[in-house]
Amino acid sequence: MDAAVGPDDQIEILLLTGPAGVGKSTLSWEISARLAEAGIAHATIESDELDRIFPRPSRQDLERLSPGTIDVSALTLKAIWSTYKELGSKRLILSGVMMHLDFDRRWITSAIPGARFTVVRLMATEENIASRLARRETEGSMEDQLGRSLRQMNRIATETGKDILYINTDGRTTSEITDEVLARIDWLKPQNRTEIL
Repeated sequence: MDAAVGPDDQIEILLLTGPAGVGKSTLSWEISARLAEAGIAHATIESDELDRIFPRPSRQDLERLSPGTIDVSALTLKAIWSTYKELGSKRLILSGVMMHLDFDRRWITSAIPGARFTVVRLMATEENIASRLARRETEGSMEDQLGRSLRQMNRIATETGKDILYINTDGRTTSEITDEVLARIDWLKPQNRTEIL
């Protein structure tokens, strides 16, 4: 924990990870809806939206904005989170591929010091990834995206850790997966509820 961050200020991050097409976005929306229904304050961010800028900023651009920064996603997350934090949020659902968890934790904590992570790694078969991508990709982009997703899946498979919650999504509804995730984290406890007037 960051020395400047006390227990009452600690940010809880639910990090939903896995290859493109595995269902991270849909799951984040469902978890967010459940938390909102229970009156639990939180924010939801998709990491893909943190670096949608063209042209890509150079290392010199980033260094000028914030010395030592090497990824625009960290700057964007810091800017967005500063607003959410001022509005009282202490919980964040953050979804993204996250192929290199140690690196990803570093850039996230550079934006949100003292964050505590619960990492959920979503998995699916190659067949199911292809089926899901087919429903969302255009015909021209399908082959390229499937290739990227399979490379992501293979790279992610090499990362293991006892602090990662692995969830197979094959043959399961988003609601069922949401039930499992919420059963494993403590965000639904009564003391976590925020009265909505």
